[in-house]
Amino acid sequence: MVLKGFSKQDHVAISSLGLEFAVAELLGGALGIWLDKKWETSPWMLLLGVLGGFALGMYRIIRFAHEMDCQAKTAEKENGHY
Repeated sequence: MVLKGFSKQDHVAISSLGLEFAVAELLGGALGIWLDKKWETSPWMLLLGVLGGFALGMYRIIRFAHEMDCQAKTAEKENGHY
């Protein structure tokens, strides 16, 4: 599938979002496991950590999509296409 209207730099940035999402999940899970061992609350901190990582990853994706949309609208205005 080819995405039209995106530069190579945009493709790299979009691809890196998947990695950022995975890292947020893994760090949240690792923090949850560590807290579970420390406080003996298994599996509750793990679940909260994974949910927190998911929320952070989704926030980052939504924010990036908004930035891309704003850039596209700005480019359209500069090119005279409303």
